[in-house]
Amino acid sequence: MQRCKNGMKLDDLRTLIAIAQQGSFRAAASALDIPPATLSRRLQRLEDTLGSQLVIRDSRNVSLTPLGQNYFERCQPLIDDLEAATSEIQDSSQNTPRGALRVSAPVGLLTYQLMPLFNQFLAQYPEVTLSLNHLSNQQHDYSPEQYDVVFRVGQQPDSSFAAANIGESQRILVASPCYLAQQGTPHTPEELELHARLASVPEFEWALTSKQSNQTVWLNSPVRMAIADLNSIKQATISGLGIACLPNYVVADAIAQQRLTTMMPEWYSPPRPIYMLYQRLGYVPLHISHFIDFMRSALTTSSVLTCSIADKK
Repeated sequence: MQRCKNGMKLDDLRTLIAIAQQGSFRAAASALDIPPATLSRRLQRLEDTLGSQLVIRDSRNVSLTPLGQNYFERCQPLIDDLEAATSEIQDSSQNTPRGALRVSAPVGLLTYQLMPLFNQFLAQYPEVTLSLNHLSNQQHDYSPEQYDVVFRVGQQPDSSFAAANIGESQRILVASPCYLAQQGTPHTPEELELHARLASVPEFEWALTSKQSNQTVWLNSPVRMAIADLNSIKQATISGLGIACLPNYVVADAIAQQRLTTMMPEWYSPPRPIYMLYQRLGYVPLHISHFIDFMRSALTTSSVLTCSIADKK
């Protein structure tokens, strides 16, 4: 454990920085990958060393004292520079990427596109470890302090992350051959309104644009099933419960196996960009830069992400 000349341990200072960045003891402990009890013990030791209270604790909130806030603001860039310099020296002395990689991604994209590539990367670089602690497509669910690389679908707000466009997600209408044989195949949005819709949360409304007139129609009829899991909606659709509008990468295998059928070729759902986000400033450790290059190369050549199923027919 690193110790400063005055007896203060750097791990204790990292504890204060994590608490300030995360806003809670539990989140800070998770970010540091230590038990909450260890985090509390380190903070107490830091306060004892300095002889001052740095954090205000109550049953619900955690906040820094004015002294703690000033100390955090002055120490954070120093710790960042120290860790960057240490990583740079370590990487310069070796050509093998090694280290912990923290990634966030939507579950559907992870399951059907990313996980096989993650497995390939880890097999190629056995000294890299991977953690997937939060699987979501919510824009507010990531920060540079939490993750090294983030994958998201849809337009992204400006942030401290660099954003590499690695493809598109094209939602397409699908149903099982059995369902269409029993209920008929819709050819217009008006006919589609009469069918059972299976929706992924929060995609309750479907936007369909005419290829001929460029008119966009929003479908908001009641849904028969709404689940926040794309694979569950896919399986329900295969079972013949209704019609779904799902990303092409989720249903590509079922379409190829003829378990699902596409419809309404004159209408399409506007594609959504897929981004890989990563820190744009400062030193990037070797294992992270290799991962970024690996994923960029693999995903920009993925036919499923760069064109729709309908376009390939």
